[in-house]
Amino acid sequence: MQFEIDDIKEIAAKFTAQSPGVERNLILLSGLPGVGKTTVAKELARQTRGLHFDIDEIKRLVVPQDLVTEDIDPPEYRFEYYSKTIRRLPSLFTKTAVQVVIIDETFHMQSFRQMWDEACKALDLRVHWIEAICDDKLVGERLRIGKDRENHILSPDEAFTIHRLFKKAFEPMEGPHQVVDTGREIVPQVEEIVLNISCKKC
Repeated sequence: MQFEIDDIKEIAAKFTAQSPGVERNLILLSGLPGVGKTTVAKELARQTRGLHFDIDEIKRLVVPQDLVTEDIDPPEYRFEYYSKTIRRLPSLFTKTAVQVVIIDETFHMQSFRQMWDEACKALDLRVHWIEAICDDKLVGERLRIGKDRENHILSPDEAFTIHRLFKKAFEPMEGPHQVVDTGREIVPQVEEIVLNISCKKC
């Protein structure tokens, strides 16, 4: 299934009007619910001084609550809130002096990852994919105590149920990406990723 944003040229024009020629970096963090994507995203934001955008802000407006907590939302909902997020990118980049935006989401389907890649190419954004992973047992332990679940769209119990659903549906990541194992110390892993991104910018 192909997913395309029909107004991508209009979005690109907004970037051009803001500041043509500026290099912008979009970090997309993929992984199962409960593995610690948001924790990694916040550490990336701290080290890069970039902007971490919470996509749940848009997701809450698009997806019925019962779908969010009980099942994987259908592709048409996912396409809608991904598209809305992409349309918001020009505004998000105006809020970061270093021109780095970080978004964490499951991104479990390769077709949607491809949609983001194609959008970033059309918008002249440097995209960096990161996959967050963690041992299932540790995920379960963290969710039982509600570790780092503040402001999440899913409760700990809901997150582990959805975690299992997504594990069956998660398609292996293709193409260049880096991996963070949240069962290990996160800070040095993020430091290596930030260094890698900096080297690519040189």
